[in-house]
Amino acid sequence: MQLAMKVVRLELFYNHAASQRFLHEIRYLSPFFAEEVEHFCLRLLSLLSLYEYAPALAVTAGKGPDLFVKDEHSHYRLWCQVAVPNDKQLQRACHQSDQVLLMLPQADQQKYLQAHKQSANLQICGVSADTLTDFAQMLKANMQLSVWRDDDMLQITDGQQLLELAAPQVSATLH
Repeated sequence: MQLAMKVVRLELFYNHAASQRFLHEIRYLSPFFAEEVEHFCLRLLSLLSLYEYAPALAVTAGKGPDLFVKDEHSHYRLWCQVAVPNDKQLQRACHQSDQVLLMLPQADQQKYLQAHKQSANLQICGVSADTLTDFAQMLKANMQLSVWRDDDMLQITDGQQLLELAAPQVSATLH
């Protein structure tokens, strides 16, 4: 199903006691043209999972990553994709980035792991269909989310629903 909203206003409260980060930010996010709800939810969940590394969201769908972290020389330190890339895209990502993260629906994760070999700088995370469905119910034009991060878990709430999500493990060079 396509996302009907043109812009999402996200008021985010982010807490990570271990790194002593307690942040509050308002972001305006635009879905890609004709973007599916599941894809947008995965991009937003990836943003929340990697939030303390100051990732940037891609503004258009294309050959580049959906979410990324670059250094001062415009080198990709982290390349995050939320849809299964073709072999050429994945090879490009692995060569151009220090770390590649695929945040996939669990069904796609299982198919991908069976069909492809892993690169040294590639990490694949699966998000359950139930989590995606629950998060899609949280989507609104004006969202207010609170995120609590423990070392390997994220708890995301909009005040009514609470989601728990395993946080991806990122390279120590991003810290």
